[in-house]
Parts: sequence; structure tokens; C-alpha cells
Amino acid sequence: MHYPKSVYGKYGYIVLSLLALTGCLSGQRPPVMISPHMDKRVHQVTQLPINAGLYIEPHLRNYVQEAPIKQYEAGAQLYTFPNFVFPFGEPLSSKIEEMSKIIFKKVTLLDNLQSTAYGTNETLDGILTVGLKSSDIELYIEQSVWRAIGRHNLSLRASFLDPKLNKVWESDIAVEGKGLDVVTSRVEQEWWRTTGPRFGPAVDDSIQQVTYELAQKITTSKEISDYVHKEKP
Repeated sequence: MHYPKSVYGKYGYIVLSLLALTGCLSGQRPPVMISPHMDKRVHQVTQLPINAGLYIEPHLRNYVQEAPIKQYEAGAQLYTFPNFVFPFGEPLSSKIEEMSKIIFKKVTLLDNLQSTAYGTNETLDGILTVGLKSSDIELYIEQSVWRAIGRHNLSLRASFLDPKLNKVWESDIAVEGKGLDVVTSRVEQEWWRTTGPRFGPAVDDSIQQVTYELAQKITTSKEISDYVHKEKP
């Protein structure tokens, strides 16, 4: 990794400490902090008066993705960063659970779809399943203006099943999350080059968007609405 000369000298000890803490010296970067908020509009959707089971596929719950930084500007000094690590499966799953508790009267979390469809002690009116369809994280730097831009194209596949696992509804939900980190002073530039820019907000944005879009699609689905009214006359 190439460090600018101005980093050394007076701030050398501080910079080395930062490098050690952030993993740059070992070539490893710690996971990006991801802390999405629930979109306020989710609380405004019309709740479905049913007890729903929620099954989130293990692949989604445990999903971790690495992404490199791209630097496009010809002639600009290149900086080498380790790949950024995005463990977004856990916070995304948590927001899906939170959203489900808002849009359904009651939610029962299911660990295994096949065994719990019949084995749960709860009487379920239907089951929502959610899995990851695709995820593409793009990170790049514009050095001339010291901007770091993150984009996260995220797509989920959701299904609503009856208690016997017959499909009532299925849909794909695709969103693009965006984030921007701007450097405004020389000191910040030195810190930014060594510890890396903030790309977490791009993933936070995609999680907020996809949970809201999922809530919208479920609560406005004609297939689900017809099923609910048939089950709950």
C-alpha cells in the first residue's frame, strides 16, 4: 500500500495506530458498519389481519459480500485498499423481521420451512418466504474531487404460501442503494486514504428501500388480499 509522504512525521504514530486498528497493515479490512433504519412509510401501510409464518432463507441470513474499489481517472495516483467486506445479510434479515411484525397481525419465525409448516404450535394463516436473488456492490473513487461513491443493486425474491406450502403469490423486488462520501480538508484526506471512505450508507439505503418495497407489494397484492379475505371472511 502506498502512503502519501505528508502522512509521516508528526502524525506517523497516529497513522500507524489507525492502520493497525483498521487492518491495513495485515491486508485485511474489518467489516463495513451497516445500520439501516426502518423506512417510516412502512408504518403507514395497511396491516393484514393474519398470523403469518416468516421464513428467511439461511443463505440470505448469513450473506457476506466483498467488493473492491475502482479508480477510473486516467493519470491519477492510485491507492491500494483491501476489499471492503459487507455482512449485510444479518441486518437485512432483521429489518425484514421488523417489517413483517408491522404488516401482519402476528408473526411466527420459522427455522425450517418443511418441518415447521406442520410442526409449529402456532396456527398459521400463511407463510412468507424471502430469499436473495442477486447483489452487486460497486465502489469507486473520483480523486479529482475526493469523492467516494457506493452503489448497491439488491434483489430479493419473496413468496406467500398457504399453510400447506401451496404458492399464493411470488414477486421479485429490486432496488438500487446509493451512498456518497466527500473529503473536505487535507487532514481528512490523509485519514481517508489510510482508513478508507464510508460505503456503508449505500447498503443501508438498499436495505431501507427493499424492505419498504416488499411491504408495499405484500399489502397491495390482489392474490394475497383475495386469499386473506377468503380465509378471514
